[in-house]
Amino acid sequence: MGETSLDRKELFTSAGKLGMATCLCALGATRLLAEQSPETAPGAATPARAVKRMEFSDLWVRRFMNVLDGTLDEETRKKVMVANGTACFREWIASRGRTIAPVAFEAWAAKVKERPPDDSLRVEGNVIYWEYTGSAETGGASPEGVCLCPMVESKPAGLSRTFCHCSVGYVKELYEQRFARLVKVELLDSVLYGGKRCRFKITVA
Repeated sequence: MGETSLDRKELFTSAGKLGMATCLCALGATRLLAEQSPETAPGAATPARAVKRMEFSDLWVRRFMNVLDGTLDEETRKKVMVANGTACFREWIASRGRTIAPVAFEAWAAKVKERPPDDSLRVEGNVIYWEYTGSAETGGASPEGVCLCPMVESKPAGLSRTFCHCSVGYVKELYEQRFARLVKVELLDSVLYGGKRCRFKITVA
């Protein structure tokens, strides 16, 4: 009986010490994390914190695309992302205080065929083959291998191809405003697929 009581006492004492050590260890780790860098602390208006937030955004967008893939059928996923791309272009053009004055497709196509700007644009009948060389954020030129969307410039590993339907909506809205006509847009290649540029086939109705 005495031996059993002693064993229990030692057991509880050891467990208490272990629990205290675990708590102290966890507390120490929390303090260490807090002390590591005030530059990355929540709410810090610093470049380092901005990097942390973008790292989180990379994880978030990948997870959200996976949720869409697992929840919605393919056509609905496409519609959602195309609608988002449409809204993105409209907001971008409005934020610049600009509007697009529509031009006749036939006149525009004739000029492009007569003096093509570069290899990024080609017109065959009512079909435009276009390589996106700009940035959706600035409208200016961007280097090869950089996604037109600043949200995924870092090309998060494992990002679903569902995301790229957003660019389809963006380009569709751009050309429908340009010609004041309906267009059909197909994504031929994408930076996120491993291409140097995002390439589109645009069929003008």
